[in-house]
Amino acid sequence: MAAQKKAQEPREQEKSGPIPLDGFLKYANVFYLSIGMLAYDHKESGKRKELLLHWMFIAQMVNLNAVLFSELIYVFLAIGKGSNFLEATMNLSFIGFVVVGDLKIWHIWRQRKRLTQVVNELENLHPESLDQQEPYNVKYHLSGYSRYSKFYFGMHLVLIWTYNLYWAVYYLVCDFWLGVRQFERMLPYYCWVPWDWSTGLSYYLMYVSQNLAGQACLSGQLAADMLMCVLVTLVVMHFIRLSGHIQGHVAGILSSQQDLEFLQAVVVYHQRLLHLCQDINEIFGVSLLCNFVSSSFIICFVGFQMTIGGKIDNLVMLVLFLFCAMVQVFMIATHAQRLIDASEQIGQAVYSHDWFHGDIRYRKMLVLIVKRAQQPSRLKATIFLNVSLVTVSDLLQLSYKFFALLRTMYST
Repeated sequence: MAAQKKAQEPREQEKSGPIPLDGFLKYANVFYLSIGMLAYDHKESGKRKELLLHWMFIAQMVNLNAVLFSELIYVFLAIGKGSNFLEATMNLSFIGFVVVGDLKIWHIWRQRKRLTQVVNELENLHPESLDQQEPYNVKYHLSGYSRYSKFYFGMHLVLIWTYNLYWAVYYLVCDFWLGVRQFERMLPYYCWVPWDWSTGLSYYLMYVSQNLAGQACLSGQLAADMLMCVLVTLVVMHFIRLSGHIQGHVAGILSSQQDLEFLQAVVVYHQRLLHLCQDINEIFGVSLLCNFVSSSFIICFVGFQMTIGGKIDNLVMLVLFLFCAMVQVFMIATHAQRLIDASEQIGQAVYSHDWFHGDIRYRKMLVLIVKRAQQPSRLKATIFLNVSLVTVSDLLQLSYKFFALLRTMYST
């Protein structure tokens, strides 16, 4: 039976065919296309499609920033008058989420040319046939990334549409169906506009506008995070393959010239991966910094809202919001830690492989490779922060300090 299963596995892989690079990028592309944005140049995109997406992108960004502006006015008025403090702090959590989404969309749009270069480089490095993909373990890396991505965007979609559709469901269940009490028109997010939005068609337009803005912001956030994580996953895959390639080499069996040529190919491959890591940091550094700063404030404000009590439905939504903020931080930190571990394996592979019978020039060059590999590749939130799992504990400490300050201000 075991032999039959092993014989069936290659057949199933042949039927499925090799995994293209687009198989990794599809989740990020779907969310970018939902807001009319192309993060990098696509080979199959035509002029008509790009024009349609361009106007769709402009319309969504105008709507998103109009909703953000109305929320900011509400917070300023509430704080200035000293009223609706709890609603204002809740709105600050939403505003932080929207501002980060806005910044991510804008920054990725500015980095489109560099992103195209990174994707093209990964396309050149990507193994094409099934035989070439087997030592890279492409299927394993894709399945791992897919599990992370589905859980990540699934949780965030549940969060945003719980907020967006709460009052619509409330109306349908409590008023239209059960007839429990008369429906009071409410919007998903507190805002201020210079007219009475609760009457007539204006309410429905405002409701739809806020729903579209929430989804656009979410799509921009998710797409940027997933695009960064998939690029890191691909680089990690190549680092692991490179370390395995070095580990399997036995020096001295071939001629000294062939050993040196092998080492030269290893160095070139390693340098390409290091340059890719540098490009990823330059593209996503601002996005990473926004992620961790906003997550700190979101955890603080949401924790504050939960500790002062409130309605059970608000508390449930706040718990979802807090959970999603933590999932975002852990997902990014996990991928950053995998990048560190995979890049460090290069030095270990060089030290562990059978180099004893190699030429003296070969052995001297190994020292340089080990020295370079001792400086692992990292995700960097600009120059301010190196991202790893340790960053999570630092973030939680910072969030608690803001939380304690906010509680002190509220109690006095």
